[in-house]
Amino acid sequence: MRIALLVVLGTVAPAAAAPSWTDLPDLLSSAQAPLDDALRTCVKGKLPKTISVILARGKTGTTASMPLYGVGGRGISPEENCLGALVAKLAFPELPAEFEQVLIGLTIHRDTTPTPRPDKEFDDWKDPATTVASLIDAPKRATLAACDGKARTVRVVVDRTARATRIWLPAWQFHSPKGDGTTPPAEQRVKTCMTKAMRGWTAPALPKALGELQLAIRVSR
Repeated sequence: MRIALLVVLGTVAPAAAAPSWTDLPDLLSSAQAPLDDALRTCVKGKLPKTISVILARGKTGTTASMPLYGVGGRGISPEENCLGALVAKLAFPELPAEFEQVLIGLTIHRDTTPTPRPDKEFDDWKDPATTVASLIDAPKRATLAACDGKARTVRVVVDRTARATRIWLPAWQFHSPKGDGTTPPAEQRVKTCMTKAMRGWTAPALPKALGELQLAIRVSR
């Protein structure tokens, strides 16, 4: 009896690994699945419908919110209120190191959301952190660091335009701390140097489900 019990216990399958940022298609599907039926009931128009979701680094983990474009004076619609409340409940693991914000697209289907397959467009972005590490490698970081005499966090955005994926520097990080929108001469020199250093940087095309990455790259000489 004891031997039989040991055989049975030996066949227990190990627990499945929790979804993580190392498999983006699986992570998106797993995060949406618990709320998929509820999301579907929010939509009053035609399905499928893709919504944008902002994932940001919060004090206690990753927060999720739905950007509302063009609301203006019309106010938030009942559908937007419904979707926004559910989006805030989406559970995602902590963002990878140096990732401050990620814009994703979640598609609400007519029926149960099909399991996404990592098709060709996900080949280069299945593991976003690994891709970013290869795009902004040690030599590139050293080039950025050489533009300043002190250590600093460089804000870098990877997003998609009509033509291609681009990598660029937001201008606000070089503005005066006075908040007047001006760029001090010393910061202008750093901005010019870093902009020149980043010329020619390229990134593989972002998949439709990944609209933008906001990165905080720490560099020092």
